Amino acid sequence: MKRNIILTAISAALMLVASCQKTPVNQQKGNGYLSFGEFTLGLDEELITKASPASGNYTIFIKNIDGDVIMQKSYSEVKNNGNKLSIPAGDYTLVARSVEDEVQIAAFEQPVYGVSKSFSIVAGMTTSIGELTCTLLQCKVTVSYSDEFLASVTGPGSTKVELTAGHPLEFALDADGTYDQSAGYFAVNGNTMTVSFKGSIDGKNMTMNKTFAGIEPKQWRQIRFVPKKNEQGNATFDVEINDLISDAILNNGVDVEEEIIGEDPEAPKGDGGIAIAFDYENGCDAELTDLQNIKIVPVSERDMSIKLKATIPGGIRKFTVDIESDGTTFNNALAAVDAFHIDLINPAAAHDIIFKVVPFPHGPELVGQTEVEFDLSNAQDEIISHKGTHKFMMTVVDLQGCKNVIPVTMVVE
Repeated sequence: MKRNIILTAISAALMLVASCQKTPVNQQKGNGYLSFGEFTLGLDEELITKASPASGNYTIFIKNIDGDVIMQKSYSEVKNNGNKLSIPAGDYTLVARSVEDEVQIAAFEQPVYGVSKSFSIVAGMTTSIGELTCTLLQCKVTVSYSDEFLASVTGPGSTKVELTAGHPLEFALDADGTYDQSAGYFAVNGNTMTVSFKGSIDGKNMTMNKTFAGIEPKQWRQIRFVPKKNEQGNATFDVEINDLISDAILNNGVDVEEEIIGEDPEAPKGDGGIAIAFDYENGCDAELTDLQNIKIVPVSERDMSIKLKATIPGGIRKFTVDIESDGTTFNNALAAVDAFHIDLINPAAAHDIIFKVVPFPHGPELVGQTEVEFDLSNAQDEIISHKGTHKFMMTVVDLQGCKNVIPVTMVVE
């Protein structure tokens, strides 16, 4: 009964405000507040071990729907201003970035981390920005050479890497086999990367060019040169020299290996067997067969037991829920507590009211679990008053980095 009263009160209040206005709430004139009281800004834990996290204070940009910056503050300025900003009513995007300037096209040892989130300001009301996680905005690239390759180096050379035409970074290779081990950071304006080598191998001037596809931010592309072997296991350095330019085509004798660390769409880790299904063994209604079409009907017409089980063979590392709905009252209730995105392992305090409506298991004890049971039967009593299709996108990542995104949809006709 208590949760009925809470949710009904929220919905009724929001509907009353909306019904008393001649224009949509977020189009009313006047200022509202963007609250940073519960704001946390972290780095993706995978990136911390793969690329040195940027230091210093983050810059907060507020952009309008046209992409224009209407406000710029350092994070410390926001904290010293009562953890909130006064902003005219409207729709905006918040951008947090580890540097004030735009991301450079190409630069050595200058990683930039950032995150963006859309939000709306309602006149006279406060919107909470919640928790954000910054990720690397560039593609990181390093160049190395195998010992066998370096043993064949007889003069200086270099490797150029280019993601944006006209803006390469050059990694030097000295005649003694020492080479530039710096990390290059590239803005990703396309999805290809060109690698060009020129140097002296076994006394011959050689060149090669190779293009790699699937370039994305948050990747670490490790370029490594190794001697190419023939079927008998012998190195093939018999490369014909082009008499006109005294350069040989290195592709005939040397291969390039590339290891990708990060999110590589061409080499996914798979879903690791992560699944969510109806839990018939523990009393789920046998008539329920479609996770994406769970129809909620009035009390007089139903006695539904909605039980699910998540199976995560590799153990849970992350478990989040993103909620989408075409129902106005349900969206209003979610907006009131900023619950369109919920981290089940580290939920915000404001999301407690959502767990009273949709009783998802939550808390840090989920980490490492290989099975999680969901009993959503009680959710029917609350959700029946909100017409529409309500989709819960369940994103699960296991301890090995495998990931699966599974939709669970409740429909109130």
